[in-house]
Amino acid sequence: MKINQPSVLIPDQCNNPLAYYTIRCLKEANKNFQINVIVPLGVNDDNYWLSFYQHSSYVDNLFYSQNEISSVAYLEEVIDIIKNLAIDIVFPASEGSFKFVSQYRNQLSNFCKVVVLPSYDALDTAFDKWRLYLFLKQHNIPIPDTVLLRETDNLSEFNYPVLIKPIDGSGGKNIQKFDSLAKAESLEVILNYPRDEYIIQKYIHGYDMGCSVLCRKGEIVAYTIQQQLGATRGFTPKIDKLKFIHDSVILDVVRRTMKALQWNGIANLDLRYNSQTGEILLLEINPRFWQSMMGSLSIGVNFPYLLYLLSNEISFEPVCYEDKYYAKFSRFIKDIFDGSLNYSLSDTNTKYFLSDLNGLIHFVLNRFMKKNAIKV
Repeated sequence: MKINQPSVLIPDQCNNPLAYYTIRCLKEANKNFQINVIVPLGVNDDNYWLSFYQHSSYVDNLFYSQNEISSVAYLEEVIDIIKNLAIDIVFPASEGSFKFVSQYRNQLSNFCKVVVLPSYDALDTAFDKWRLYLFLKQHNIPIPDTVLLRETDNLSEFNYPVLIKPIDGSGGKNIQKFDSLAKAESLEVILNYPRDEYIIQKYIHGYDMGCSVLCRKGEIVAYTIQQQLGATRGFTPKIDKLKFIHDSVILDVVRRTMKALQWNGIANLDLRYNSQTGEILLLEINPRFWQSMMGSLSIGVNFPYLLYLLSNEISFEPVCYEDKYYAKFSRFIKDIFDGSLNYSLSDTNTKYFLSDLNGLIHFVLNRFMKKNAIKV
């Protein structure tokens, strides 16, 4: 392996910043990383982020495939790039990317290293919310009461409010809250959901917490705990301000979960603090990189690079961090005008994006033009 100039291949849709955050973290650790990205078929014209990847100074090669990310044809293209560029390691970033690499991990590992991944069974459990609920209940790990929609006959028996969630989904998408069944139309809305694809989960009054981890055989080797201080739209968190903290109760819940799953690699866990009981409940496991990753980097925990080291069996010292804020620049400005600023400009994402101005300018211009395009 070329330790001084490792070559990385990231298969990713590039329709969000997760692959970019992964790239920045790797380059922050070693500027000599050769970063190659292959984008599958299906990236639409409204993808603002693709323009960022196209013009980023941190991406060495960007390839385009005419095949979908789950296809064998896409796998063959990935293998060709591995051979032609002497790729050292395949490095997934977002959800689709992790699913692809996990599905074809055996084939890919014949040609280069693949990052440490959870077992197929553990990964399937994390991606399936109903299966995860059953697993956590079996291991006495706290989770909100949940039922499968298709097994529900009497919706009036629930202790409202409740959430309707897709079994396979992330980022808070397609989640809807119902405060009661007082209105007949509410019942009708619920019954119109695809019953095999949704769960009903008790809504917990309180606030969200997050824990990001890197694990080896079920043991946590690095972690951060973060409280989301940004406003939310629906159930999609707005990661514009975070407070990184230490919390022994959260860490205990996460440790028991990862141990039970015998988890390998990275994960981001969503938890909920119950303001009525003081209990911490686990909501979801996201087996991919996450939106708050640059915040973790800013406090000295570089998850992608640590995953790289772990995957190459390179030892590293335990990573510690201090309780600290991290915010986007837009939130920094807002907090100045609100008189609530309690952190410095160095605790924002400004330093990362200003060091990639070409990508940032094209991203902003592309987004502006598409939003203001005249529809004929």
